[in-house]
Amino acid sequence: MEFLQGICSLIAWVLGVYSLVILVRIIISWILLFSRINGWRSGNGGYGYNQEDPNHPSGLANADMVLGKICDPYLHMFSGVKFLRRSSLDLTPVLALVLLNFVRSVLGMFADIGSLSPWVILAILVNALWRSLFAFLLFLLIVLLIIRFFLGRSTSYSSGNWINTIDPILDPSVNRVYKLFYKNKQVDDQKIVLTSIIFYAVILVVTSVAVNALVNFLIRL
Repeated sequence: MEFLQGICSLIAWVLGVYSLVILVRIIISWILLFSRINGWRSGNGGYGYNQEDPNHPSGLANADMVLGKICDPYLHMFSGVKFLRRSSLDLTPVLALVLLNFVRSVLGMFADIGSLSPWVILAILVNALWRSLFAFLLFLLIVLLIIRFFLGRSTSYSSGNWINTIDPILDPSVNRVYKLFYKNKQVDDQKIVLTSIIFYAVILVVTSVAVNALVNFLIRL
């Protein structure tokens, strides 16, 4: 059993490193995408171009190409999920990360516990689903809300383009908060976004504590 735990721990570690590489790839690709969409420029070219020679890719674009060779074979497996494509923004890598983190969470927790019973299996599944899916998506939502809040404080034209890209993704979540706290009231957008950040952050913390308590309870059964 110890040998199997060691193998699972190693695989979980490798998947964790690969998840981090994919996350970096996603962030860089979104930066380059928004740079092209919104016409943001650094020097003579956009983020994807060398400042001294606009005809050649920048270091960021080169890094994106290198990471693409490592990550894209896996990410392309999810390219057919059409409903996660919002205008120019491709959210299918998020699904790829969720599934990868689910497997990593299952293997990692099994490596820590080292035993299998019906209750332990249930604890592993609950923990994996929470960490890889719900907690991850909540964290991503909070990050996007924070970005949206600071974009709303900016007066630049480019910020408006970013807001137009992000808002369709955030609208369902923000509307729930509006109906819960400000129904039929005239409220500034920034106040609603800030309330949403606090609301979903509280949900993330409280639910994390509750899930951890449930998992520990199931393990002790």
